[in-house]
Amino acid sequence: MQEIAPVSSTQRLETLDVLRGFALLGILAMNIRAMASPMSAYMYPYALFDYEGPSRLAYLFTTVVFDLKMMGLFSMLFGAGVLLYANNKRTESGQPPRALWFRRMFVLLAIGLLHAYFIWAGDILVPYALCGILLLWWIRNRTARTLLIAAVGMLAIGAALAVVHWLAWGSMSAADRAAELELMMPTREQALGHVDLMLGSYTRFVAGSAPGTFMFETMFFLMFFLWRCGGMMLLGMSLYKSGFLDGRLPSSTYARVALIATPVGLALGFIGALELERVAYAMPIRAAVDLWNYVGAVFASIGYASTLIWIVKRGTLAGLRRRLAAVGQMAFSNYLFHSMTASLLFLGWGFGLAGRFDYAAQLLIVVAIWMVQLIVSPIWLQSFRFGPAEWLWRTLTYGRVQPMRQEPLPLAPLAS
Repeated sequence: MQEIAPVSSTQRLETLDVLRGFALLGILAMNIRAMASPMSAYMYPYALFDYEGPSRLAYLFTTVVFDLKMMGLFSMLFGAGVLLYANNKRTESGQPPRALWFRRMFVLLAIGLLHAYFIWAGDILVPYALCGILLLWWIRNRTARTLLIAAVGMLAIGAALAVVHWLAWGSMSAADRAAELELMMPTREQALGHVDLMLGSYTRFVAGSAPGTFMFETMFFLMFFLWRCGGMMLLGMSLYKSGFLDGRLPSSTYARVALIATPVGLALGFIGALELERVAYAMPIRAAVDLWNYVGAVFASIGYASTLIWIVKRGTLAGLRRRLAAVGQMAFSNYLFHSMTASLLFLGWGFGLAGRFDYAAQLLIVVAIWMVQLIVSPIWLQSFRFGPAEWLWRTLTYGRVQPMRQEPLPLAPLAS
């Protein structure tokens, strides 16, 4: 049996940065649905566009390849982040500084709330910060096996809540059902009303989006994000402790996992997508049908991670790896860049293009943004240590201005 082979710290950091960059870019392929059009068009493909031809294929493609998979991969890395923090930050007593971790999470929470209420309601920073505060720190010292069991348990609770929601649909009040149907199965008139809100003034957009944002960051967090994201974060912690997530296992291990987990995950996602079409994305049955992809995305996230780690360990695709790693190093800034760019393109205070691009056209915009970030991120890091959002996060966390520019390499002394 081949022994676990250690990797250099440089390669280990590259592995995590490449994974983070890949996940960050993939997240945009899903988020664009609720950026170029209202959230109702994210959930219900019949809301605004003709669900046929290239638009239908694009919706199916993003659902099968990206939906929950990128969020799952990014959540795994976020969970591993608490272990990296605890290993690298030590007080004089040798203990990781708990107060600094929580300040870091509360700063992330504050930035997330500003982002959610004033830029884009589909924010993920708030759920991540809440998981970091409520869950990750307190369980970080558990064994990889315990973390894996806890991850499976949390993911199972999330699946059970979806089934409970399906079964409880009949007992919900008419007002609650109507509000949920407007999001999950809007009429064309309702969807056009959502577009009209996006195209209104900035103050009208912020005020009109606030109630939905509040529900997204509270009730939806308790019903979905806590269990799904939290479970994937614990899975990431388990995989990191076992040597999997940072590339310490043999290349053959990653190849085997990739060849099994990726097709299984994508197949389950494909079955789920076809089943959603069969039931016409109808509520409440959709809550149960979505479980195909809910489970499949766990396998696909692990499969994607395995594939990318195998590529890093093999040393192939060096140029693409370098660019993905740069995107990953600036993941916070690049995530906010998605929101700012989409707001400028689609909202009324910008170019006002909301509702004009079907799902196929949205993918072209996604590819264009990918190209910009893959080109600009490495160039930025040639001169600066962090992205601007990372710099702000560090400055607010440590309470002092962090150095931003890269220090020039010292000149070697001349030979005498």
